[in-house]
Amino acid sequence: MNIKGCIIAGGRSGRFGADKSVHVFNGKPLISHVYDSVHPVLDEIFIAANDPEKFAFLGLKVVPDIIPGLGPLGGIYTALETFDIDRVFVLPCDMPFLSRELIRYMCSIEPDYDIIVPKIGEWHQPLHAIYSHSCGNAIKESIKSGNYKMSAFYSGMKIRFVTEDEVREFGDPSVIFKNINFREDLD
Repeated sequence: MNIKGCIIAGGRSGRFGADKSVHVFNGKPLISHVYDSVHPVLDEIFIAANDPEKFAFLGLKVVPDIIPGLGPLGGIYTALETFDIDRVFVLPCDMPFLSRELIRYMCSIEPDYDIIVPKIGEWHQPLHAIYSHSCGNAIKESIKSGNYKMSAFYSGMKIRFVTEDEVREFGDPSVIFKNINFREDLD
């Protein structure tokens, strides 16, 4: 399986009021929940963030954004452009209820697609997706045009949507894709 994992952890956590990536939830930092879900599936995992010392406890390579200030889109671009990789599974640092088996399932889908992404109703889960190296140029063009929307570069890409029914085989999508934006989200 030629897929590397990238945990996006460079956000400002403004709505949360503190750095949520290292906020302790159920006995460990939020980012550790994500790492624990993905590391049994993927051999190589790194973090896209601008503060390597903060994540030293995980022992993972931390790469700073190539173009700072772009949010998650910049993290995906950094992941694709920093390493010589065919595909990267991108996950946010704030989804503590990920399904390891869903991650494994998505990794098992034939690599004939530029993007493999869950779609629940009308909503994509772009921070729980696999991107091929070919997405790098599309993201670069999106950035040049000033469109930083996560799915702006999807147009023209060969996409495999993981359906809600497929996701439900591994759990409730509202739980699996629950990201923590506010402290109340931890209740």
